[in-house]
Amino acid sequence: MKLLTKTFCIFLLSSTINVSAQDAQAVLDRASRVMGVDEMISISYSGTGWVGAVGQNFTPSMDWPRLELSSYKRTIDFDSMSSTEEFVIEQGDYPTRGGGGIPIQGQRHRTYKVKGEHAWDMQGDDVVPVLSQAERRTLDIYLTPHGFIKGAIASNPTVVRRHEYGEWVHVVSFIALDKYRINATFSEEGLMHRIQTWLPNPVVGDMYYETVFTNYKEIGGLQFPGRWHQHHDFDDGDSLPNVSGGDHAFGLENISEVKVNVRGAELDVPREVSRADLPEIKVEVTELANGVWLMGGGSHNSVAIEFEKYIAVVEAPQNEARSLAVINEIYRLVNDKPIRYIINTHHHWDHLGGLRTYVHEGATVITHNYNRTYYQEVLRARPWLLEPDRYSLFPPEEWSEGYVFEAVVEKYVLADDKRRVDIHNIQGLSHVEGMLIAYLPDEKMVIEADLYSPRPSNADRPPNASNRTFYDNLQRLDLDVETIVPIHGQPTPLSQFIEFVRDR
Repeated sequence: MKLLTKTFCIFLLSSTINVSAQDAQAVLDRASRVMGVDEMISISYSGTGWVGAVGQNFTPSMDWPRLELSSYKRTIDFDSMSSTEEFVIEQGDYPTRGGGGIPIQGQRHRTYKVKGEHAWDMQGDDVVPVLSQAERRTLDIYLTPHGFIKGAIASNPTVVRRHEYGEWVHVVSFIALDKYRINATFSEEGLMHRIQTWLPNPVVGDMYYETVFTNYKEIGGLQFPGRWHQHHDFDDGDSLPNVSGGDHAFGLENISEVKVNVRGAELDVPREVSRADLPEIKVEVTELANGVWLMGGGSHNSVAIEFEKYIAVVEAPQNEARSLAVINEIYRLVNDKPIRYIINTHHHWDHLGGLRTYVHEGATVITHNYNRTYYQEVLRARPWLLEPDRYSLFPPEEWSEGYVFEAVVEKYVLADDKRRVDIHNIQGLSHVEGMLIAYLPDEKMVIEADLYSPRPSNADRPPNASNRTFYDNLQRLDLDVETIVPIHGQPTPLSQFIEFVRDR
């Protein structure tokens, strides 16, 4: 046995040495010639396709819902690391189940820009700084075929050779932005098959990110992929039960135009962007009733509810940083009681990103039974290498041993001598399966997410399917409600909601 083990180790070592001796630069030089990168300073390409609403699937086992890209254009200047993405999305013929604004009425225009450390969006003629997106958008330049080749050539790349899908390929790897390992697979002819990396995500940690390139065609003397197919995260559909089905994130097809060394590709950073700072996390506390507080100040709210011996919180949105800020405010208000429960309305990622933070704090998760197997994966105590959170650094032992959930099917009651909260399932919703609301009967208050979001921007819009389903469920449950407390927006009298739904 010892002899076999030693022989096996020597084989692995010698194989690794042989593979590592491959000339990464030679692979990149060949690919650069074939794909026209040698003299390329900038590139612009256009097409149509589809985009997936990542993290917004109807059930955890389903794929990300899709929207049509009726037009798409990307322009990159590699010397200045400038990029402009312009696209139009609409519902198209795709199913209307899931989040992300589905179903979309009409068309929505998007323009995303980045140059170095500066990122901004264009909303009509208005410039909107989004500095938090600068690193991700810069990384996206390296995740294009031509951007990868340029980045790898300028770096210290390595290469391995392997056999897959019936052919020998070379996998070149380098570290971008001192943080992200990017791999690209090349055929023997120098065409790129795929790019892989991992991105930090507040729900799943180091999230797999892959783009597959096929249908190459010659355009202006260079080889350009006619089909781009992108994945965010893994689909474990071959497993039973299928816990996580979302992965297809972007598809670009019908390439209509490719231009090399285009004028105007380098961007000038607008003054309002160069002077902008990253926004601070603000938590604005509003007392809704005795012992009930709205934790606002951002795009997503949470609600803290005081019981006799503990605190329950409705919703843990966005990420760890937001949740820690909310938790600090809760302990400032009530410093002698633990947060024992976190009530989760649904599994969409913008409402799930802080869940691990509350679990680390010692809270039990109240969620719909549909979510249990998925949340067991989300809450697994595995390393997060790109952006470690508290849960990954200091995993709670009881969760590692078996996980703590209170699973809701149709109704769950959280009560003591001080207060009562009834948690109900919303039936017939196309936005998500397993949506919960929290009803406080004594306060005549209902807390909800994505069912009604009263904002000035929505004033002229007709009621959507979620608004009408919420109204029908309030009637079905026969709840005595005076105030709606949304996770998006400000508390609103029920009478205003009824007028909005009935009169349009």
